[in-house]
Amino acid sequence: MINHFFSFDIGVLPYLIKKIFSISPIDISSFIQLKLKIMTNIEKLPKESNRDFALRIIRKNLINLELKPGTMISEQDIADELNLSRTPVHEALQELSSTKIIEILPQRGSLVSFVDMSLVDESVFMRSTIESAVTKEACEKATQEDIDLLEENLTLQEFFYQKNNLEKIMELDNAFHKAMYKIANKMQCHFVVSTMNIHYDRFRELRLHTSDPANIIADHKAILEAIKEKNSEKAKDLVLKHLNRLYTDEMEIRKKYPDYFIENSKK
Repeated sequence: MINHFFSFDIGVLPYLIKKIFSISPIDISSFIQLKLKIMTNIEKLPKESNRDFALRIIRKNLINLELKPGTMISEQDIADELNLSRTPVHEALQELSSTKIIEILPQRGSLVSFVDMSLVDESVFMRSTIESAVTKEACEKATQEDIDLLEENLTLQEFFYQKNNLEKIMELDNAFHKAMYKIANKMQCHFVVSTMNIHYDRFRELRLHTSDPANIIADHKAILEAIKEKNSEKAKDLVLKHLNRLYTDEMEIRKKYPDYFIENSKK
């Protein structure tokens, strides 16, 4: 069983040893437990390629912090867990490295990047620019059926808030925003945003575990009311306020998770 836990690339060892003795913030225990915590109860989607499957699962685990900033991960371990060859896992990690959420260390393995607020800022800028325009258009196009579906989403958000189910709240939050793109017939824009938005999403997850998510639900209610009123400028402004709200808790997040930030990783 012990050998099973430590079945990572041998090239990773020198890097890990160096990090351990330099008192690095890398969470070695998270690396050891990777195979226990990642990829449970996950199935491939119909017609999903092995590469896309690996990408989807690794991305999900990066955002929900099962793969913590500073954690070393092994292609072979992930491939074994997903019953895949290393090739699609390698391709998935290469794509993630292009967004700077993963750092590929030749002959060593892959490192989950630390939180870099400059990349979070860029994600917020991109999403705010696109989504404010999308929401404005969705406000003008929304039918009663669209509004009813958004109402159902909010009802579920409140239900899972009472149950303190943060994972479901996050899923419904994502679904609420995705609905705006669908109503506005801008799903290609949603694809771009969701692909490049990983730094924002990971920081948002940290915020969800730091502050009360009630204000997220309140923001969604206000946005929906503006849509009902067909007040597109108000809806646009509310979305901008909502997307930038994560900065209000930045100091608390830094206090709670100091080792996750790139500045502290270099100390």
